[in-house]
Amino acid sequence: MNVLLIGGTGLISTGIVKALHTRGATITVFNRGRTDDRLGKVRHLTGDRNDFKAFEQTMAANGPWDVVIDMICFRPDQAESDLRAFAGRCGQFIFCSTVCTYGNTQTVVPTLETTPQTPLSAYGRDKVACEQLFLRAHASGKMPVTIFRPSHTYGPGGNVINNLGWEPTFVDRLRQGRPIIVSGDGHGLWQSAYSEDVGVGFACAAGKSKCLGEAYNIVGDEIVTWDDYTRRTAAAIGAPVPRLVHLPTDFLLAVDRPRFAALEEIFRFHGVYSSAKLKRDVPEYRPAMPYEEGVRRTVAWMDRHGKIASADTDPMEDRLVAAWDKFSAETAKALAQNRV
Repeated sequence: MNVLLIGGTGLISTGIVKALHTRGATITVFNRGRTDDRLGKVRHLTGDRNDFKAFEQTMAANGPWDVVIDMICFRPDQAESDLRAFAGRCGQFIFCSTVCTYGNTQTVVPTLETTPQTPLSAYGRDKVACEQLFLRAHASGKMPVTIFRPSHTYGPGGNVINNLGWEPTFVDRLRQGRPIIVSGDGHGLWQSAYSEDVGVGFACAAGKSKCLGEAYNIVGDEIVTWDDYTRRTAAAIGAPVPRLVHLPTDFLLAVDRPRFAALEEIFRFHGVYSSAKLKRDVPEYRPAMPYEEGVRRTVAWMDRHGKIASADTDPMEDRLVAAWDKFSAETAKALAQNRV
């Protein structure tokens, strides 16, 4: 196959390229050329996909393609440029969307591809608009389309998230044995998928006629609580068993809503999705990386590249824990004295 990957340096992209290499594909990547990649032998095209005229001219000059995979289309105007560039010039167009299109307030667990899409965020709304443009193009015969909706993907090249967001101090807090805040009661549900596993799903859907016109969730198999996620992450990197401090989500948002924007938009909700449809149509997709090994590889990469920040640079979590402990102690004392 002659495959074009738009993007190419992110977590999922590197997994896709690795899997495509095993299939013997000829791979071209298009990006700005500003990020070190780990792609191996590929052909590089350099440019800015937001310079639509130049982008479309470059695609016309270098196509046609058996498969185009767009990992960095986030807005409808970018999707419209893709349609101008690739309609009639590719055998299959694979669009990387997101589970954020469902809107997070899950009423069906696990969420299926048929679940209504009611996104909460601008990011999710824009991805839905892109999906609709591509699916209309597919229905009208302009361009064969496949849509993927990944959830949390991790691996070398990225970081280790926590229930509050993407703070780069999380790993250091675990290593130092500092208290870790988990919102709510810690029983929110979460799925994580290793980047190379996700890459297999994308790469093995390439060229499959049964995938045309379809949308797929692509997520890991394990479902864990945030408490379990935090303890397992600590154990995987040899950190002490963490003290988990459960603080109400509304309290955290009242303290600093901008700081905890990711908690408000994503992590306060269950994140559980089904990949059964993908496994039916792409049987090669079978997540194989144990979470503990995936985290060890991710943290090793973070250490090598200086991506772990000292917990001392961000004292807010310690201050919140101290304030909560004081409040809890004073409340317990007052209750004991029948003053509350």
